Amino acid sequence: MLSQLAVPDDYDVVFQDPDGEVIPYERFKAAMASRPFDVIKDAKAHRATLRLESDAVIAQRRAAEAAPAPPPAAPRAFPDFATSTIDGKSVSLASLRGKPFVASFFFAQCAPCIAETPVLSAYHRKHPEVPVVAFTFDDRETAREFVRARGLNWPVVAGQQALIDAVGVAVYPTLMRVDAQGRVTSAVRSDTVKAPGQPLGVADLERWIGPVH
Repeated sequence: MLSQLAVPDDYDVVFQDPDGEVIPYERFKAAMASRPFDVIKDAKAHRATLRLESDAVIAQRRAAEAAPAPPPAAPRAFPDFATSTIDGKSVSLASLRGKPFVASFFFAQCAPCIAETPVLSAYHRKHPEVPVVAFTFDDRETAREFVRARGLNWPVVAGQQALIDAVGVAVYPTLMRVDAQGRVTSAVRSDTVKAPGQPLGVADLERWIGPVH
């Protein structure tokens, strides 16, 4: 799991409950299946702290999700890239120019990422005309196993920590809508495009992504 979170091998790792108390990894692992967590890296101390989110933080996020959306930020350029998907197909920003596309950011141990996968795949089956690329900092084998186990049918590019840092993704899962000129016009957590209290559905993605011409 630590390599998938881009935690260096020489770091000391501490697992904490929502109150900041140190807990065993087994307890943390059991809790993270249903509770988000933060990763705090201290490069000087060579330490990484994985802390479960508190009920208060979760409640604040849910309240924010229910609040009116802020005005959209000015479009910014999506980082240039040229690479290949986990099945060896070439993909680049240049090849996608001229038509809007969707960028998805996930990692294999992310519980919300796992939960949204069936909906993403259902959307892609219904709208194969919409270009989609999923990015992860996981290595190729980890990403390939995630795709196999979860049935994700979007093109996936592995080992993309540098691009993730460049585009500014800090929470997972994140979806980005990129216009025909390669500019990010919307960046959201997927759970913010659904109706409050309802599960994410294909119709939510259709509404957020809109028509792609």
